[in-house]
Amino acid sequence: MKAFSVNIAVSGRFHYQNYVSRLWEEGILQRFYYSHRFDRRILPPEADAEVNLWGKECLARLHGKLFGNRAAAMIPRYNALWETGVLRRWERADLWHVLLHGAAKRILTRARVEGSCTIGEPVNAHPRDIERLFKEEEDRLGLPKRTYFREEWQNIVEEVEKSDFLLVASHWLRRSFASHGYPEERIQILPYGVDLAKFFPQWNGEGDDVFRVLCVGQICPRKGQADLLEAWRRLRLPRAELLLLGVIDEAMRPLLRRFGGLFRYLGYCSFDEVASFYRQASVFVLPSIEDGFADVCGEAMASGLPVIVTENTGAADIVENGVDGFVVPIRSPERIAETLETLYRNPELRRLMAENALRKAEGLSWNSYAQRLSVLYGNLFATRSALTVERNT
Repeated sequence: MKAFSVNIAVSGRFHYQNYVSRLWEEGILQRFYYSHRFDRRILPPEADAEVNLWGKECLARLHGKLFGNRAAAMIPRYNALWETGVLRRWERADLWHVLLHGAAKRILTRARVEGSCTIGEPVNAHPRDIERLFKEEEDRLGLPKRTYFREEWQNIVEEVEKSDFLLVASHWLRRSFASHGYPEERIQILPYGVDLAKFFPQWNGEGDDVFRVLCVGQICPRKGQADLLEAWRRLRLPRAELLLLGVIDEAMRPLLRRFGGLFRYLGYCSFDEVASFYRQASVFVLPSIEDGFADVCGEAMASGLPVIVTENTGAADIVENGVDGFVVPIRSPERIAETLETLYRNPELRRLMAENALRKAEGLSWNSYAQRLSVLYGNLFATRSALTVERNT
């Protein structure tokens, strides 16, 4: 048994299902608070650590069906409901690991009052950076103006202040939060893992010789598909196609019409289905304006694809430029076009980079992630304890 106990709290869906069981098996996970379908279990049946506060998810789905996008205004209410559920099912722990989605201010406050070590995990850049980048995209692309710095974003700013440490997935996120005053030495980086049993390559000679470029992610200003589309328009490559996969933000539809006929839209598909699209592609591109760490990049690399990502995509941390992929500046269709043409005209380079990408991904399993997270918990708990003793002497 470990010398400390850990509670994990996650409002909403994220990557927790990939590692919490391993933490429970190690004996350090005391309580796991989350929200999912009422009939969903994450931990083994014999585990008594799981607290699924499913009411929040049911309400969000119901309101989404009834009110569409207008239901987004209710997000702070859903978050407050979920947080109240955690407080009612409370159990003290030595360390609280909380994802910062705007639903944890009271959780972090109570944990700190009880003397617990608090680790906050933001999944995107600092809200002020997101606000700035989104407004710039609206101006650049001529999109409708939206109101940013929403209530949940303000809550995230306050949650960051209540966290003894931040756990982030990339240097991009560390730079973002450090630039807004959070002590850089208290920000730990741990890149996300990949499900290697689900994502793997297909190198058996099947398929045709079409050069397929795949982009997976919500089609929205933040993900940067506008730059990929512009790059593709400039190239006009024969025997090549661009595939877009993901839910379309309504604000993007007029822009997509400008590129009609240049791409194939695959719609939205489940996590289980997406692996087959990776295996049919030649290259993966994620030109995000802001992405904390897009899981899709690791999934693509595990599927044997070279990847092209931007500097503001946290997954750039796992890409060695020119070896297993390319890292380009944001808003640079010319650089995207240049790297795509290089890969198109050099199939041997593409094959070599695909092999390197797969090799890189093989070191990013979720088992490895859980092991590193467990060690990190121990180090941060010891650091926090030492600081507390120092302050009291």
